[in-house]
Parts: sequence; structure tokens; C-alpha cells
Amino acid sequence: MKRLLIISATVLMLTNACRGPGTTEDPPKGEIYIVYTDWAESVALTSLVHLLLEEQLGYTVITRLAGADTVFQDIASGRADIFVDVWMPHTHQHYLAEHEGEFEDLGPNYYGARTGLVVPEYMAVESIPALREYYKGPIVGIDTTAGIMRNTFRAIQAYELENELLVLSDLEMSERLGSHIQRRDNIVVTGWEPHWLMHRYDLKFLDDPLGIYMQQESINTIGRTGFTEQHPRATEMLKRMVLGERLINELLYRAQRWDDPYEGVREWKRNNEFIVNQWVRGLKPEREKIM
Repeated sequence: MKRLLIISATVLMLTNACRGPGTTEDPPKGEIYIVYTDWAESVALTSLVHLLLEEQLGYTVITRLAGADTVFQDIASGRADIFVDVWMPHTHQHYLAEHEGEFEDLGPNYYGARTGLVVPEYMAVESIPALREYYKGPIVGIDTTAGIMRNTFRAIQAYELENELLVLSDLEMSERLGSHIQRRDNIVVTGWEPHWLMHRYDLKFLDDPLGIYMQQESINTIGRTGFTEQHPRATEMLKRMVLGERLINELLYRAQRWDDPYEGVREWKRNNEFIVNQWVRGLKPEREKIM
């Protein structure tokens, strides 16, 4: 037994002595807990981050679907680590103000996002106030906790609209929009960009003269307090992960084409390997090298 212990200790010393410069001790054994919503870009971006953290950086990732209010509460309380779909500074202003100082802003992953009321291009209406005379049907919305729904409630009051606001899921809204377009029926939905719908159909945002919907925003990742210190490599990857318009539109399109969005994200990753390599360069865990 003593001889065995001496041999083991010798191997350990040789291992430490022959470890390459700049290598890490071990791949991280920790978990990263991501919360997300059922919005198209939230599903696609979460799937991408999940894939990269596990396959490139060696983490175990757990994801959970929740409503927007729960998502922000989970980040603020530390029950979850990150949320990759925060619209700043306007759409999610309510949640940002409510939890001010209770999260870390890890930076934008997309610039140029916008929200508003959206109609098919063939509809002869150009502004929200014109709906009073032109359209009496419902405005098709998503879940009530979404920032765009808060702004739509405000818009209905501010523009004195009589339209009912329907509360559906992102998928149900998308399906209803598609069926109306096939029949060339009039329909108004709560819309945002990036979204695969904006690139599948000819759609337009209605003018918003009161400025209730912000014209341009960024989509940011936030983390619980202490996340950067505990997971510096994951944080660096998230800060590098900024997608242009072409990249994010392709990502959303491929994610929604598959029943399993991860398959679409893997397809996207294969087509954009060079860009992904820039995000993870120097961040992968290096295993111990033994002579």
C-alpha cells in the first residue's frame, strides 16, 4: 500500500510539472441555469447559448421556460444565472426599474431591435390612430407579462382605440397571422424585430406618432449578482456574442423550422463556424497534459 501511494504521488508531481503554460486546472464542473420565455428570439438565443456553453466551454446547462415577470424575479433573487433576451432601454423598463441593482448587465447581443403594432403590407392603413376608422377587429397579442403588451395597453388608451387585445402565445399569434395572410384578411398583431415572421411575410410597422413604442433598442443579456466573478469565461463569451441582422435572422429562421430548435441552431452553427470560433477563442478549458 505504501509503495502504491508513493507511485501515485510521483505521478501527480509529474503531472503538475508537465502541465502546459496557461492551461486551466480542470473543465468547469459547475452548472449554469438559464431562464427564457416562449418568444421566438428568446428560444433561439437561449438554445445557442446553451449549445456553446456546454459543447465549447464545458459547462452543464439547465434551462427553464417562464413568464417575463418570473424570469426577472429569478435573476434578481439568484434562483437563475442568466436571461439572454432583455430589451433595453424601453420595452422591459418596468422590470429593469423594479429590480434595479439586483442584476448584472452582461451587454448587448443584438442592436436595432424594435417593437410595435404590425400589419400585412396589403392593408391600407399606415398609423396606429388610423385604426379607429379602418379596423375594428382584435389586436392579437402575446402573454400579458411581455413588455410589448404593457406598451400596447398604453397605446390602446392613448390612441382611444376600441379594439380588444387578445392574449395568446407567440406561436398562436404567429399561426393566426399566417392564416389571415393566406386569406388576405385584415389583422393587427403585436410585432417585433428580430422575428422570423418579419422575414417570411411582407409586413409593416404602423406609425406611432406618440412614440409609445421605442423605435430602436438593444437586446441584452443579464446575469444574477456575482455571475461575472464566478463564471468569468462564460461572461466573456456572452459579451463577445453580438449578432448582426443577417446572423440573428438566420438563427431565428433555422430554429423555428425544426420541431427541436436545437437542431436548427446546430445547423446555424455549422454555417457560421468562423464567427462562433471568435466568440470562444481562448476560453475553452484545457485538460492537463502529461508527458
